Amino acid sequence: MSVMGTWVVGVVADDALEEARRRFPDAAGAHGAWPESSADMSQWRERFEPAGLFDETPERPSRTDEIVRFAEAVERVRNDETEADEFQDYLLNAVPQQESEGLFCAAVPRGDGAAALMWGLGLDTMLRLPGCCGQFLFDVAQVRAALPAAEQALVLHPPRRAHVAARIRLWLDEMADDPNCDTDDLIDGPLRVLRYAARTGVGAVGLTLWY
Repeated sequence: MSVMGTWVVGVVADDALEEARRRFPDAAGAHGAWPESSADMSQWRERFEPAGLFDETPERPSRTDEIVRFAEAVERVRNDETEADEFQDYLLNAVPQQESEGLFCAAVPRGDGAAALMWGLGLDTMLRLPGCCGQFLFDVAQVRAALPAAEQALVLHPPRRAHVAARIRLWLDEMADDPNCDTDDLIDGPLRVLRYAARTGVGAVGLTLWY
């Protein structure tokens, strides 16, 4: 049976955000936060970057091995608290229910849109994105604080954009079942929502879900 990976980035009203933090304090605290051990970011860099083969003639792993290793690392660092599913379901009902300036949704059969974008951008840029691996929960002050880094990561000049889009396509070809995924929307959608949230004075949430 095929599964659907869904990445949702949406605006959320203050009262819903506060209620989520009150009802699910552990999940809300972990959501979008790098694990405590990542205080030394070099440790997490080692998990995301492919290691060479330790023999007399080190070789770079194949592109497929690199992609699979990265995907596994993304899964390891995301929030896996026992209440995380209920917490995400609550927030899913709190964001707009139709795609608009305030909602971005990437549904990829057997794929992970957030991980695809992060791999496309590369490790250094990925680590500047708000939250952790596509997950975040920001009130309006946090949205506005995170926006400059998000713009730096996602506003791409044409040659850089073409390079990122090509890497996203490689990821999707290897890890997903959707040759028609809109790479432009994957790059532009999350930033569109964050800008809208900052402009209108509301919070924003990033959710990664599997169905």
